[in-house]
Amino acid sequence: MLGIVLCGGQSLRMGADKGLLSHQGKLWAKLASDKFESVKLTVKFSVNPYQEEKYVNHFEKTKLIIDHPSLNLKGPLLGVLSVHLANPDKDLFLLACDLLLMESRILEKLIEAQASNHSFEAYIFKKDDYQEPLCGIYTTAGLKKILNILELGKLTKHSMKFILSNLNVCEINVEDKDYHCFENFNYQVEINGL
Repeated sequence: MLGIVLCGGQSLRMGADKGLLSHQGKLWAKLASDKFESVKLTVKFSVNPYQEEKYVNHFEKTKLIIDHPSLNLKGPLLGVLSVHLANPDKDLFLLACDLLLMESRILEKLIEAQASNHSFEAYIFKKDDYQEPLCGIYTTAGLKKILNILELGKLTKHSMKFILSNLNVCEINVEDKDYHCFENFNYQVEINGL
């Protein structure tokens, strides 16, 4: 399984590339990769073509997976399926780079859920009846299924929520004490007090 830090968003609301913002002296993308490394996962970074030039200044080029030009998609799904095409035999553990407060112990819960029951195609958290698709494990089988739906022209929506509706999903409820781990940051003002 690969740990995939999702950095390829447009960051329009933030006004700057989130993955290259700094928190406590580290880039957001690096903070996310550190969490994956602490649970013993090999890490790669999903970026769009315009980011490659900047990201090679901070990470090995071999760790960058650029959005695949053949995929006519937008949003996180473009990054996810691009990574899948580059690593078709690997399960992918996704983590959005703007989940700054995520903790390694939370990631371990998903790894343990998959280890104890391999029958699901995706493993995610659910908070207040809302699925958290950008911190989750997507299996090779599940990703192949989505790619097949896309190739058949039947992928009517490109949202991760829609993707999950097409998969057999294991959902783990987020405990109240862990809600903060799922805060994502979109505006500069939100991170000023951290």
